[in-house]
Amino acid sequence: MENDLVGLMQALINTAEGRVPADVLFTNARIVDVYRLRVVRGQVAVKHGCIAGVLFEGRDCEDASVPAWEAERVVDCGNRYLAPGFIDGHLHIESSNIRPSEYARMALARGTTTAIADSHEIANVCGLDGLAFMIEDAQRAPLDIKFMMPSCVPALPDEQAGAQISAADMEAFMDEHRGAIFGLGEMMNLPGVYGADEETCRRIAVGAKTVSGQVDGHAPMTAGNDLNAYAAAGIIADHENTGVEEALDEISRGMYVMLREGTCSHDLAALAPLILGNPALARRCCFATDDRAPSDALNIGMIDNACRMAVEAGIDPVVAVSMATLSTADIFGFDHGDLCAAQRRGAIAPGKRADILLLDDLAFTAAPHRVYSAGELVAEDGAFVGTVAPAASRPGLEDLEERLRGSVKLPELDLDVFSYEFRPGEPVIDVTPGNAVTGMARPETAEGLRRIMLIERHGRGVEAQSAGIDGDGAPGTGLVGRHIGRGWVRGFTITGGAIASSIGHDSHNICVVGDNPADMFAAVRAVGQGGFVLVRDGEVVAKIDLPLGGLMSDKTAEEVAREHDAFMEAGRAMGIEPPLDPIMGMIFLPLPVIPTLRIRPEGMFDATTFAYAE
Repeated sequence: MENDLVGLMQALINTAEGRVPADVLFTNARIVDVYRLRVVRGQVAVKHGCIAGVLFEGRDCEDASVPAWEAERVVDCGNRYLAPGFIDGHLHIESSNIRPSEYARMALARGTTTAIADSHEIANVCGLDGLAFMIEDAQRAPLDIKFMMPSCVPALPDEQAGAQISAADMEAFMDEHRGAIFGLGEMMNLPGVYGADEETCRRIAVGAKTVSGQVDGHAPMTAGNDLNAYAAAGIIADHENTGVEEALDEISRGMYVMLREGTCSHDLAALAPLILGNPALARRCCFATDDRAPSDALNIGMIDNACRMAVEAGIDPVVAVSMATLSTADIFGFDHGDLCAAQRRGAIAPGKRADILLLDDLAFTAAPHRVYSAGELVAEDGAFVGTVAPAASRPGLEDLEERLRGSVKLPELDLDVFSYEFRPGEPVIDVTPGNAVTGMARPETAEGLRRIMLIERHGRGVEAQSAGIDGDGAPGTGLVGRHIGRGWVRGFTITGGAIASSIGHDSHNICVVGDNPADMFAAVRAVGQGGFVLVRDGEVVAKIDLPLGGLMSDKTAEEVAREHDAFMEAGRAMGIEPPLDPIMGMIFLPLPVIPTLRIRPEGMFDATTFAYAE
């Protein structure tokens, strides 16, 4: 390791001094300097996948189009902008419904060269085998994915998930997979933090043993002493802010804020005034996608989309680039602190990894002209042109993949389970389109409401039925309130049918929403071994199969994007209007760690009091 470090250091120094030729030389570029927040013409020399030197026109060289170094290959940038590769501060690959190697192709095409990935979705289904699969599959592609250790599996201690991961389990995994875990993923167990629960604190402490030593956060609507406690635990960032004052509270307590712009949660526009009011705060703010559907990612973008929206909101384009690169690097220690140039990133500067974007403009309305990962061309004009190694190249990967299949273990069910009456004044989930946060309503009638159910799918219901829980009743009736939650939702306007999904954050039980029991029953039966199902008048009109843990497809990103588009079209035809997403708008309704009202297998749950709503 030391010899490798010394060798790379010598190669970069010798290239910078002109003693050896560069591997690649970028000339005739308008360099986006994220340190001084300026654009200046210049040229950049790359050696062994790292930046060896940067020369700026006027001060360092007379003409940026005239090569100042010898190089094996010269890239004339044509006066395009040359910017650092984007860093996604927080995301769940599984939420794009594709495996990591496919996610890499998609992300690189849109300019994301580093991704901070929390794989707690697959871990909630398949435990640490799921995390091992994600790590191994990611090695096949040139996107640098930094995997966080899921901190909350399950999201709350009594959630009916498919696995449990303790602090001891985390440490054992990291001992077995040395250097594979970058940090600790979002700490969602807020009651555990506020109460100084020993196991929760032990999990947070595991973060110190990861590569970065960092612990990511998740603290929606946290304030006062609860926020003090959260920050005191050493948690560095939060992506759950939906308002400026909430974000400022966290910044004042030393935390970083991630402006999230995903498929379900659209928070950037509401948070942009944070930067417009005080541009200096950009160094404490970055971008994150969190959850991004492949159709949106390929057609609209990812972090590049966040940059575009930031510019449209009035944020200076160079500041937007700095938030997409240097700010994220600051959060996770990429800008400094690691002596190896192959790990430092977030800027066009010597001694940084050569993750480089060539942009036609700084409006971000199209995919980057070219994307370089560690100095290698991997994407051009929105198309991936790099290499993904075959699965067989990673020993054990195919076995890990097989362990992800067959994860849906549903109990027997009868139509009677889906037929229940509305009780005036009962708590109803009030959907806020474009926002993961929900409200709680108590209407007097069922007008405008839809049924919602959550059915445990990890085998507990099956075991309970084997023990005779249904008695003389119809199959599944004995599971209601134990392993089948039933309730009502307002604002999810599906008409004449139902949607069912094997994705229901974070425990990923089967969630179904519909306007009649028969179609809800049919949709659940059609889920099979995982996926999204849309039923109208008893017929399946759209389906996306997700056989890997019930979360991911084994198809390409483009194929899944087309399936998503078809599903969206069918959902719109059934009355689900923008900005509500037919898929993303539903799969967060079971998430018990975001306010306000959620559904769990036991019933309706108030995520502000962490108690079941009566």
